[in-house]
Amino acid sequence: MAQQPNIELPISDLPWRVSGTGPERSWAPNRPGELTGTGMPWGGAFGMPGPDAGYALSLVASRELTLADHEHRADADAAVAAVAAARSSLVGRGPTKGDIDAAIVILGYDVESDFGPVRAAAIGGSAHHPLRIRRLIAGIPTDVYDATADELRERVASGESLIEI
Repeated sequence: MAQQPNIELPISDLPWRVSGTGPERSWAPNRPGELTGTGMPWGGAFGMPGPDAGYALSLVASRELTLADHEHRADADAAVAAVAAARSSLVGRGPTKGDIDAAIVILGYDVESDFGPVRAAAIGGSAHHPLRIRRLIAGIPTDVYDATADELRERVASGESLIEI
């Protein structure tokens, strides 16, 4: 029942909220699978974990890719997104448009070239086979990940191969 408008209550008579929670309990990472070291394991079978790697798929979906014969868009999207996510994880952030641009140049999806059929054979089915993506990422040297898209284009123009397939 609400208070009657003609009766004034002193502040000491008003109801007070009482917290029902007790003191905090101590916690320690003691469950199986919890990371207790100084950082996230990285490289090798652990891959290149980074924040929000799935966002790369959203970024690559709106981009135009030059596909070779017998290449599927889903495989190309998965490969570009994985390379962009690996590139961004090196600096501990999520993928950006610049990472997508660099991944497109690394994989040769920006121009038609003789590399297309080789890439199609190596990347084919990668949308459904994560092991192919892992091999792809392992075949890219770290200095390639560090370069900008313009630097990568210059390296490709000079005849350098950016990826080992």
